[in-house]
Amino acid sequence: MKSILLTTTAIVAFAGAAVADGHAGVSFSGDFTLGFNDDNDDVDSASATSAGKIGDNDGFYWEGDLNVTGTAALDNGVTASASWEFDITDEDNGQPISSDGVLLSLTTDNAGLYLGDTSFAAETQWKSAGDMEADGFSEADGENVLRGDVSVAGIDASISLALGNADGGLVAEDTTEDYDQLSFGASGDLGMFSFAVAYQEESEFAPYFSAENGDFNDSEIFGISAGVSVAGADITVAYASDETLDENSTGIQVSYPFGPITGTVYYVAEDDGSDEDNYGATVAYADGPIAVTLDYDYDQGVNKVGLDGTYDLGNGFTIGAGMYDQSDDATDANNGTDFYVAGMYDLGGGAELLVTYADAETAGAIADDEVGGPDYQVGTTVEVSFSF
Repeated sequence: MKSILLTTTAIVAFAGAAVADGHAGVSFSGDFTLGFNDDNDDVDSASATSAGKIGDNDGFYWEGDLNVTGTAALDNGVTASASWEFDITDEDNGQPISSDGVLLSLTTDNAGLYLGDTSFAAETQWKSAGDMEADGFSEADGENVLRGDVSVAGIDASISLALGNADGGLVAEDTTEDYDQLSFGASGDLGMFSFAVAYQEESEFAPYFSAENGDFNDSEIFGISAGVSVAGADITVAYASDETLDENSTGIQVSYPFGPITGTVYYVAEDDGSDEDNYGATVAYADGPIAVTLDYDYDQGVNKVGLDGTYDLGNGFTIGAGMYDQSDDATDANNGTDFYVAGMYDLGGGAELLVTYADAETAGAIADDEVGGPDYQVGTTVEVSFSF
């Protein structure tokens, strides 16, 4: 992460200079959050991610971010853009303004070149068929990435290189090469059919990237999938192979809407030495003020059940609740039930009041301070946020 100090005069001058040119402009947006979280001493410090705290917040917390995007339309039909996300303030107050993400791009109607905090090519284009163990393509989270995109005849293709890890270290500075893990992906629609293909090289500098980002996979991985729409049903079949671990997954997923309900089922045959295949079903209902999703997964020998629901009371009020259970997990730390209740009130103008209570028994929810689909904090939380 790099720190950049700015003055109000400099920002105003930059914006004024850009807007003065009819082919360029600068836009600003941001958000601010103020909240209080009480974990009710449900979890001791030994189980938390940092001593005496659960997850990121325990007690009062606040943070503010500013997003700045500058664009310029070049004479040859290319649009140049640069965007930054600045951390303006948090509980420390008075911190230097630091850039948390930078992305530079050159784009046309059917091509683009991106440098900075952006997705890898394989994760951009890949489409799985259910919960496949072997399709763990690297997911970017703060790495410096160089990616090129092109769209031709309904087909989108991407290629990318990892230039630096999530801690800001560049491959060229810390290794013997200039980049790592070439990644490729393509997807498209051909009439009633669709397809996706993805590939990533094995990382030559493990764990240079994965040590800073748990979603970076050092393995060489290949995947191919195809889809078709028949009589209202969307069917996807896919195959993925982790060449480094010599494991593969073959899956099929079917989704069918009927009225306000959409049902999805999948089955994945796993060749990974565990002798456990994956399968599951999801039923989603949305009609008027009510939205409910019921999800069941048999994931590598563990039954997982999840339920999320919301009800819009009108006048800006929404209530929600959810429950997640995996009580037959052989690992005691992951065996248990998590649940939450929540109330949200739209204050208007991009502001919202959120009140939640969440209880967690599983280690993952406790360590990540994320319960349920909305990722609510463990304990009681009152939070006000607004965006501009």
